[in-house]
Amino acid sequence: MNRHDVAGRIREAYEHATPASATASHRAARSLPGGDTRSMTWYPPYPLFLVQGEGTRVRDADGHWYEDMIANYGALAHGHNHPALVAAVTGQMTRGTAPGGPVPLQYEHAERLRALNPSLERLRYCNSGTEATMWAVRTARAYTGRDLVVKIDGGYHGTHDWGQVNAFFAPQRTAPARLAGLPEIRPAAGVALSTAGDIVAIPYNDLPAAATVLRGLGEQIAAVVVEPVLGVGGGVPSAPGYLAGLRRLTREAGALLVFDECATLRLGPWQVKHGVIPDLTTHSKIVGGGLPLGVFGGREDVMALFDPSRPHPVHHAGAFGGNSLSLAAGSAALDHFGTDEIAHLDFLGDRLRAGLDAAAASVGVAGRSVGEGGLSYFHFGGTPPRDAADTARLRAGRAELRSLLHLSLLNAGFLTAPHGLLCQHVPTAPESVDALVDAYGNALHDLRPYIAVHHPELLEKDAGHVHRDAP
Repeated sequence: MNRHDVAGRIREAYEHATPASATASHRAARSLPGGDTRSMTWYPPYPLFLVQGEGTRVRDADGHWYEDMIANYGALAHGHNHPALVAAVTGQMTRGTAPGGPVPLQYEHAERLRALNPSLERLRYCNSGTEATMWAVRTARAYTGRDLVVKIDGGYHGTHDWGQVNAFFAPQRTAPARLAGLPEIRPAAGVALSTAGDIVAIPYNDLPAAATVLRGLGEQIAAVVVEPVLGVGGGVPSAPGYLAGLRRLTREAGALLVFDECATLRLGPWQVKHGVIPDLTTHSKIVGGGLPLGVFGGREDVMALFDPSRPHPVHHAGAFGGNSLSLAAGSAALDHFGTDEIAHLDFLGDRLRAGLDAAAASVGVAGRSVGEGGLSYFHFGGTPPRDAADTARLRAGRAELRSLLHLSLLNAGFLTAPHGLLCQHVPTAPESVDALVDAYGNALHDLRPYIAVHHPELLEKDAGHVHRDAP
């Protein structure tokens, strides 16, 4: 079977099974640019249109069920229609969604979250992870009186302007780095180039580069913002000692250390598990139980800036920040997210990553999985990435291959992310993880003729791969 036969067969199978999604995509394009309202969820030839979620599965417009192995890009932890969350939301609907004043649900949710993450001595609510990271940096600037922000090259912190500088997307324009040897500053389309003047980007897992910046520019730096696991940049875990090193360097410089745990809370709070405590933390995704909610908070003396009884507090507004519906769902979610649930997600993630590595090896295709707990990525290539630059090299020129793998998994009944992200729900069974591993192995086996023509460097010529029958 030649390369064109493989690619054509995979695409034809997808299009044959999903005519209702094709129709919906064409109709949506009349109102929505590209037919979708979220860049990450679009993929060619058109995305599945989903009409129902139940447990750990979702159903598309054509009536096909898929095992959900993406969990809304990590935002869901409890599957779809969890009874406790449904009861909390429907009950709160009868009492009001956003009454326009303080409600007990605010401190009730806050107390639950503080029990899970004790470094949140004081916290405030907003609507999303984008808002949470925006407010964390504003808090750091107000507290320190400094403007400069250090972020990780390839780190994604939402869609506000500074969050779209050196995020893991194609650069539009570049500005020189402030210090030699650092990545250039790359604002995304629509972000003013002047934003680059307040940002320094450093490579992930490179403590010497961080030390150069913090010791050279320390008096100007308000905050260092970092994900404990580099998410969109490839699911790369922080190297042993890296975040502890950032903690030491920021204290020396008088800058605040901000952990963006919007995605990594599903691992259990990284800082609690690994003992590195930041000054500020952001949460979103699972803290809202499937509804929009953002959190930023940390040290009591820092967050006291928002106390309206103090002279000249930092003004924080927003009609839906801490809305009752999201807090009710989030409280129910946190009530069902403790050490047992986190341990189960850790178990599933370890099982998945080991299985994916074995599946790739069994068919003689170079590929490695990375991640931590219930957050994983699969990368083509023999060496796992250490930072976003490594991830970019592993992905370069392989967009079609990744697309064909993604469509193959959809054809096999598994919903995954086109760029390789894999997340499980607490109710996900180990057997579902094993079935996904088998689907990966079968897909890679079927793609070998394509890989032989287009990416021969990925074939393990001495691997003696085994035959895998299609499911």
